[in-house]
Amino acid sequence: MATDSDLASRAATAFHVAVFCKAPISGRVKSRLIPTLGAAQATAVYHQLVQRTLDTIQSTRQKFQASASLWVADDLEHPDIRAWASGFDLPLYLQRGDDLGARMLHCMLSLHRHHQKVLLIGTDCPILQPGDLHSAAAALGADQPWVFTPAEDGGYVLAGSCAPAATAFTGIAWSTDAVMTQTRSALAAAGLRWGEMPTLWDVDQPADVDRAAALDLLRCRAPGH
Repeated sequence: MATDSDLASRAATAFHVAVFCKAPISGRVKSRLIPTLGAAQATAVYHQLVQRTLDTIQSTRQKFQASASLWVADDLEHPDIRAWASGFDLPLYLQRGDDLGARMLHCMLSLHRHHQKVLLIGTDCPILQPGDLHSAAAALGADQPWVFTPAEDGGYVLAGSCAPAATAFTGIAWSTDAVMTQTRSALAAAGLRWGEMPTLWDVDQPADVDRAAALDLLRCRAPGH
C-alpha cells in the first residue's frame, strides 16, 4: 500500500488523477450486465474497461504533467489489482468510507495534501481521453473550485477539485439518475462555483456494450444484439 512519501514524490505534477476500481471478481462487477451477458462475460467487459482506462491514464502522464493513483474498493491483494498497479506504475490505496460520497471525499482530501488539482474517475467511460482530463484540470481555479463531466445517465464520469469539501458528496442518491442534478443543487446552495465538461456516456447496460463495441472500444456484444 502506498504511503504519504509516494504522494509527495508526485507533488510537482500539474494535476493528479485518482482511478476508482474494484477487484474483478465474477458476479461482483458490472452487475447490471449479468442478466444479459452472464457473470463471466460481464467480468470480461470490466477487464477491458479497466485496461482502456489505464491506457488513457498512461497517455495522460506522457502528454501532460500529470500523476495518477489506483483506489480499490475491496481487495488490494487481488492478483489483477497488483498486476494493474505494477504494469502501470500506480500507487495503490484502499477506498475508505461508508458510501461512495464518503469514499470520494476521503480520496480527494488525502490527495489534496500533495496535489493542488485532483481529478477522480471510474473505469466505466471508454471514450474519456487524455485531452478531456487535461481540460477538466485546466478548468479548476480559485474562482471555480469544482469541475464535473456529466454522464448521459444522470451521473458523472469525472469529479475534480482544487478545494475539496464534503458539500459535493453529501445527501446524494448515488447510483441514480439524480446524481448530477443533486450535486449541482448542493454546490449552488453552498455558493460554490463549478464547471462542466461536455457530457459523455459510460458502460452500464447491455446497449452500452453494443455502443462501445461498434466504436471498437470493446471486443464483445450483448447476446442477441
